[in-house]
Amino acid sequence: MKRSLIFILALCMLLSLAACGEKPAPAEPEAVPTAPAAQSDAPASEPEPSDETVEPYQFNISYGGTPSSSMVAVMEKLQEIMSEVSGGAFTFNVYNDNGYKENQALDEMMNDIVDIVYLASGSTCGTVTEVAYLGMPGCFRYSDDPEGFYRFEDSVSGILSDIYDGYGIHYLGLRVPARMAIVGTGSVPTSPADLKGKVVRVSGTWLGRLAVSMDLATANVGLSELATDLQRKTVDSCITGIEQVYSQMLGEVVDYACILPETDGIGALVMDADTWAKLSEAQKACVEESVELWMDECLKVSNKFYDESVAALEENNVEIYIYNDSECDAFLETLPTVYAEIDAQTSENGIALRDAVLAFRGK
Repeated sequence: MKRSLIFILALCMLLSLAACGEKPAPAEPEAVPTAPAAQSDAPASEPEPSDETVEPYQFNISYGGTPSSSMVAVMEKLQEIMSEVSGGAFTFNVYNDNGYKENQALDEMMNDIVDIVYLASGSTCGTVTEVAYLGMPGCFRYSDDPEGFYRFEDSVSGILSDIYDGYGIHYLGLRVPARMAIVGTGSVPTSPADLKGKVVRVSGTWLGRLAVSMDLATANVGLSELATDLQRKTVDSCITGIEQVYSQMLGEVVDYACILPETDGIGALVMDADTWAKLSEAQKACVEESVELWMDECLKVSNKFYDESVAALEENNVEIYIYNDSECDAFLETLPTVYAEIDAQTSENGIALRDAVLAFRGK
């Protein structure tokens, strides 16, 4: 009897211990399966930031101008934005020369010396003939509406990409242009007829062709000599960008400044195609985002330099005349003859760019 009781008690203890030993640990409960995301009726939330980081990359970048020039201002702003957007991953090896010529940028790009440059259309059209249409007035009429320029860039960006691809160059974006100005001595020219019989200095190959088409007498004078020649009256007037009027201190020697609501030419920010191909998708996205922000900053820089240029002219008691649209049109009446000359030297891509420009202008 006693032995049976001991056996029963022992059996109960073994069963109790076995049950306790199989109990899962409370700190690690079994996960409850969730429904797949595709079966959820809840609206999709914003995606989480990608874990893909922007790898470090040092770009060789080249530009010229004095520290106070708009070119230096916009290219320094580009570096600042690209560094910030990349979280400091993008750094720059800068080639900056005060004696820099804008056609030097194209040589450096095509010889794999630099990764990023600004190509002024007027200076590069000797090689990249298709962009000549952007290197002179007639491509974009300036507006205080910043969206106007972005619409213009959107209308020509595709064909510009195709054009530059043919030269081993990757198109990034356009720099917001400066307004054009006619400055000189004597009375204000309110029409091309008022410049007849005058000696006019013009900047740029195709702007010179436009002046010739208007039957104006032109002079080949270096920018650094322009103020002296205007003062000596060996040159009567000059057609150039308003920023050059400011940087060359022409307000000290001229009597008038006529400002046109027309750009003096538009250039492109570009990258070497081989460099672009080496970048990761994250790096490319970072560059593209940076350029979008950069174009916004270029607009601010352009407006700042315009305001400073006008203020400097006013301080020198220069008569300022703002052309209205119809007066501006009179200076562009002979533009079709210049376009015809460009047409004869360019490719199908060039003609496509011309058509895109004219379509934007409603011509």
